[in-house]
Amino acid sequence: MRPFRSGLACALVLLATGVRAALAQDGQSLGVGVHFQGIQFDRALGADVANLILVPLAYRLPLGERLDTDVYAAYARGAVEVGNQTLTLSGLVDTRIRASWQARPWAVVTVAVNLPTGNATHDPGEARVASVLATDMLGFREASWGTGFAVTSGVATAYRSGAWGIGFGASYRVAGDFEPRADTSFTYAPGDETRLRMALDRDIGQNKLTLGLTLQSYTQDKLDGRNLFQSGNRLRGDATYAFRRGRSTWTAYAADIWRERGDVTLDILGAGGAVVGDTTFHTGWQNLFIVGLSGATPLGNLNVRPTVDLRVQAREDLGGAGWLLAAGGDVPLRILGEYDVFPRGRFLFGQLESDQGVSRSIWGGELGLTVRWSP
Repeated sequence: MRPFRSGLACALVLLATGVRAALAQDGQSLGVGVHFQGIQFDRALGADVANLILVPLAYRLPLGERLDTDVYAAYARGAVEVGNQTLTLSGLVDTRIRASWQARPWAVVTVAVNLPTGNATHDPGEARVASVLATDMLGFREASWGTGFAVTSGVATAYRSGAWGIGFGASYRVAGDFEPRADTSFTYAPGDETRLRMALDRDIGQNKLTLGLTLQSYTQDKLDGRNLFQSGNRLRGDATYAFRRGRSTWTAYAADIWRERGDVTLDILGAGGAVVGDTTFHTGWQNLFIVGLSGATPLGNLNVRPTVDLRVQAREDLGGAGWLLAAGGDVPLRILGEYDVFPRGRFLFGQLESDQGVSRSIWGGELGLTVRWSP
């Protein structure tokens, strides 16, 4: 496993600072939910149905005036139906712990730890489930149950210049090794990730415009210590515009996520299975465009929050391109003065390109219920 001791030490220091004095602080919250997502495919796409049941648990605890911590854990069950066969992947996912420290009024330092409590070693059926759920355009909430130990450290700062607010952020993620396949013993090491972000915002009357640009860059993934995959850089541009219409508030948003070509390096085996060299080929670029509208509008004694969004994915390689339109919303409810309940539903339909380059119809939906306790 690659070095992560310094990052882990920072995380433990942040989590330990002021614990005794902070346990009685206000501001903690506990959330638990049940979510179902299901997609029906055309048979030509290689699967009939894919679905996910997710039971997430999130806890937030302030540790003093400037230190905030949160923990996320979940149980998930994914299933893919292919003909008369149902493939499943289930169990706990990785646990994520994050601590944020406001070092200065204008600067926040964050350390996050990914604990390998999830199943990262999959048999061929489980690997197929994870592959289907990982399709970017489908938007499943969990696509990988486990990715090994990892530490992410970051810093963010913001200030004002005239009418504009300007923010900068940077983070670095170091990931450890894990064994991805149950039928082999090789180890896989994801490449380290560097992320840089710049954001601008300004008020326009009573409305607000926010613009952002994010760059993600990766070192090489390695298989048993040998270079395997050089992921292309990812560039994300996004914009949101929040405005009011009467008693309703609305947010229009758009994002474009571009992934450059990648390089895959495979070993060349000689007589007796010995490695005599390697060869490299390219994976194609991908682009995912998202545009949508969400809002909050009173309806009698309720506050309804509708949302609609469109995802359009383009790929250089065959398979996976298409579009997906989704519409739905939730209705926040307050119960017994301390519990926020969020019933949620959404319907979606679209088209997805098969490996043969033929577009086929897909449709599905989501149902969910989240309960949050804030004493």
